[in-house]
Amino acid sequence: MKFLNTTLLTILAAGVSFAEPPSNFSGWELVFEDNFDGTSLDKKKWNPTYNWGPTHNHRAYCAEENVIVSDGTLKLKGEKKKHPKATGDRAKAKFNNKEIPVDYTSGAIDTKNHFEVKYGYIEGRFKAPWQKGTWPAFWTLQDGWPPEIDILEIPASRKQHHYYLHYTDPSWYSSHGSAWDHEASFGGHKDDNTDRSAGFHNYAVEWDESTLSFYFDDKKFASYNRPTEIKQLSAQYIIVNLAIGGWAGDDIEITADKPAYFEADWVRVWQAKPAKPDTVRIMSMNFGTCMVRTSEDKLALGDCKGDNAIATITPLSGSAYRINFGDLSLDTPDESKDAGHTMSLYKWNGGAHQKVSMQKQSGYEGSVVRMKMQHSDMYLRATTDAERVVQSWEDDWRWYQMWRLLKPDEEIPAKDTTGMVPTDTTKKDSTSKKDSTSKKDSTEKTHSSKDSTEKAPTPKDTTKKDTSASDTSKTAIPVLSSIANVYGTTAHYVSGHLFVEIGSAFKDGASVRILDLQGREVMRLFVAHGAAMDVRHLAPGMYHVAVSDGKHVDVKRFKK
Repeated sequence: MKFLNTTLLTILAAGVSFAEPPSNFSGWELVFEDNFDGTSLDKKKWNPTYNWGPTHNHRAYCAEENVIVSDGTLKLKGEKKKHPKATGDRAKAKFNNKEIPVDYTSGAIDTKNHFEVKYGYIEGRFKAPWQKGTWPAFWTLQDGWPPEIDILEIPASRKQHHYYLHYTDPSWYSSHGSAWDHEASFGGHKDDNTDRSAGFHNYAVEWDESTLSFYFDDKKFASYNRPTEIKQLSAQYIIVNLAIGGWAGDDIEITADKPAYFEADWVRVWQAKPAKPDTVRIMSMNFGTCMVRTSEDKLALGDCKGDNAIATITPLSGSAYRINFGDLSLDTPDESKDAGHTMSLYKWNGGAHQKVSMQKQSGYEGSVVRMKMQHSDMYLRATTDAERVVQSWEDDWRWYQMWRLLKPDEEIPAKDTTGMVPTDTTKKDSTSKKDSTSKKDSTEKTHSSKDSTEKAPTPKDTTKKDTSASDTSKTAIPVLSSIANVYGTTAHYVSGHLFVEIGSAFKDGASVRILDLQGREVMRLFVAHGAAMDVRHLAPGMYHVAVSDGKHVDVKRFKK
């Protein structure tokens, strides 16, 4: 399988949607795949039981004959029978420091000494058994325990699955290394109305040097930026097993005539291809000015032609990018998640407050993006005074969130006059949805989206296709302010001040009144466009913000 090694600007210029994480795979390489075609387990890829032996911390002896490959799937069979080799030391197992009988037979496979990986996207498609008392799992290990990544563990409820990273408490690890009796973990369980035993579902983890993100049916549902703990992970091998008893409890519904089957449609591992940084200038579509590094090493908006406007954008993983101005990186001071917080520059430390997701905007010429901070899920926008860059909500002055990535030698326009009116920048899928319940070869599998929910990396064929919205109707904008009627009033409270920007319907300004919840006016100010109102004297609580010019009224609320 061939994949294109494409840099960021090439991806953007091609119009491919690559946001959180990318739907195209030009930046990923398939490094492991088993579709379980054939009639037996591929022993060049897998061991036919646990690499340490046939037993673990549950009541089943995991035998090679219970690892079945047929009809395009792997089947781990759990039976209510004691295996004839479950004798002597193997007749019992330890669970929670107690001995338990090994009186069932099941299956397990792992890739130890065949395949190991450090960083990437590890995914599998599985169908759980319906019986209680079984604990199907898809996980990773290295030599020594902890650490361990649990991508999938299904307990008693089939409408829930667990996901965790187990690690050694960092305070102990820093001096002594890995220790099972100092184990800690982060993660949890995903609860929904989906019966994992009724059909096949996709489970995945995306792993880089500082972040673990977990996916279910190709949608990211949990992400953890924990570089200290994640650094304990070295190259991992993969395990798929069907445990019986132990963590699953002793209410076991497997009977002699009703064995349990844990099925796998496929298992794949992808790694991000190395990519060189792209050198760009990041221009505000609204003001025609660029992000610049000031003489005080701050981030501001300024002249695009200056050397201080040169930035480098470096891919980190499928979903994250690092933006540098010289030796300093784009940074959210104090790791703040507050709207209106001014962005700055700082030395790189790998935190999510320095990582940016890119969202390609369709309907524009060139490379136009919105940028979202990974730690806060807020978007970068220019302030209305054209001086600063702040993080803000997804629907807050969207036009101010539009940024054009210019190559260093590209002509710098004073302002954008070619973009279309951004009446709706919500990403829509224009591709046809394929049946996700049937097995597809990785070169054919596609995913589509009806909203802007974060999507998993998806194997696609080597021909780059545009999966973003495609609106071919462009509107010339001779006067940039003519698009302002799509925005309403915004009111943000930050550190004793209320920042109000009135909607463009108020062409001649408006009266801004602050009312308490009893409707009593506590403050009034006439605002031509925007203002910072000092509300430090107000008592803590909820307030209404009423904006009116006699013809139009906007009402907002804020909490002090």
